[in-house]
Amino acid sequence: MADADGASPKEQIIEACRRDNVDLYNEVLGGMKGKSKEQVAKFFNEVLDTLGNHLLHICASYGSYDVMNELLDVEFLEVDPLTRRDKETPLHSAVRYANERELELGEAMVKMLIEAGADPRVKDSHSHKPADVCTPRCDGVKAILRQEEYILNEGLRRDDNHDDEAAGSASDSE
Repeated sequence: MADADGASPKEQIIEACRRDNVDLYNEVLGGMKGKSKEQVAKFFNEVLDTLGNHLLHICASYGSYDVMNELLDVEFLEVDPLTRRDKETPLHSAVRYANERELELGEAMVKMLIEAGADPRVKDSHSHKPADVCTPRCDGVKAILRQEEYILNEGLRRDDNHDDEAAGSASDSE
């Protein structure tokens, strides 16, 4: 009977990430009605392909921008999971995509991951940060990553105006 049911939700979401299939992603998400945000995030955070890649790694490796965008809207989703083999983050995978395939799409994925809170300072098992694996063709991507490293290292905030307006900035009252 299980064969007649088709692919499991895990298999479906991996396929959605490989093919940038937002409809399939939404079908899997729709099957989680009634689950808490934490349960949904736990499912997405724990799905690995056979190589030990998380969903964001798969999206970054295949250039699946639209599904990556949907995944990053999942509350409590881990944006810096590490691959089993090389302990790489999705940022590493997006840089490799830019290096080896489509530069513009890879750069867009890097920017999206950074906006979602990915940390460009995380090193892989070879002690390489995402900027360290950029080829000369990806100098623009490298500059984006280095700028974000600087912002994080200096404790600077970017785009906090929205938070300040909602909560009321402490500096405004002083």
